[in-house]
Amino acid sequence: MSAARWRTGLLAAGFLAVLAIRLALLLTVRANYDTESYDIVTEIARRGGDFYGETDRYNYSPLWSRVLLGTAFAADLTGLRHTTVLGLLLLVGDAATAVLVFRLAKRRRAGTAAGIAALSFFANPVSVLVSSAHLQFDGLAILFLVGAVVLSEKRRDFSAAASLSLSLLVKHVTALHPPLFRRRPGVRGWIPVVAPYVVFLASLAPYAASWREIRDRVLLYRGLTFQYGIEALLLLGVPEWVPIALFVAAVVVALVFLRQVELVRASLLLFLVILVFAPGFGRQYCVWPIALGAVAGGLGYALYSVVAGAFLLREIFRPTSFAWALPGWYGPWWAAILWLLWELRRGRAKAETANAVKISGDP
Repeated sequence: MSAARWRTGLLAAGFLAVLAIRLALLLTVRANYDTESYDIVTEIARRGGDFYGETDRYNYSPLWSRVLLGTAFAADLTGLRHTTVLGLLLLVGDAATAVLVFRLAKRRRAGTAAGIAALSFFANPVSVLVSSAHLQFDGLAILFLVGAVVLSEKRRDFSAAASLSLSLLVKHVTALHPPLFRRRPGVRGWIPVVAPYVVFLASLAPYAASWREIRDRVLLYRGLTFQYGIEALLLLGVPEWVPIALFVAAVVVALVFLRQVELVRASLLLFLVILVFAPGFGRQYCVWPIALGAVAGGLGYALYSVVAGAFLLREIFRPTSFAWALPGWYGPWWAAILWLLWELRRGRAKAETANAVKISGDP
């Protein structure tokens, strides 16, 4: 057997092993706060109620409630637990993301490196734990963001706009990314920037009577407080608007400087800036940069994966014997800072190399 076939076989075995681990985790999932919230929203949606006005545990567009209805129907039809059906959906989403990671990496790497990149996402402890143990659906929004990147690189701006719109409708964790997608001049270049916001706001229109709840729980939702990153400034007595202002300023600066950066890298760097300056945090946020980080790999990606994965292990399973050895809430924050610095350093090194090659080629 050739070396190429051996490598392909090992990659296939790796995917099968990770699939088995994900399924084993999924079958042992117990109810948590989020799955209880899913059940509450499912019950309200079944009777046609207003889940924005009737509960404070729904922070997304109406689309997710329809997904919950669909998975609840599938659970009733098959006799499986609702959490199992939901977890299978998230597993399929991560598998699809791995395929897209492979396609992006194949354009940038040679040999089996693209397959390794896809496996490094699918087997990443962060993506595994968020989707198959915590049952949070951020990965589905990331799937459509990565799909939009693939489509944009093919110059299919209308399709990229549709994929971005779906990303925001599933979960608007990617709401700051559309400005990065203006890669062509004229009206066509603005379609993927504007369309996702128009579609997202239009989806909320039928629930306009609950606009105050939508404003507070959807548009202004910012996760947990006082436990992460620059929120520590609040412990020093600064006004609550200061961390928010710092976050807005950091994002604006990032969007300005990332306009000319390759889209995969720009999207990754924006996620890292968001994680570093976010004025609120949830455990599932750790998964946001993983898919795009897997495309390029590197030390920063590896370090963040280990630290954030260990943090999630502690928070989800709460082991009593060795929890002291695992990072707490500030672990992912410091890891994101180091990853961001590493990527900036790597980008500077590539730019210097390109300039040197250009100079040496001049007559």
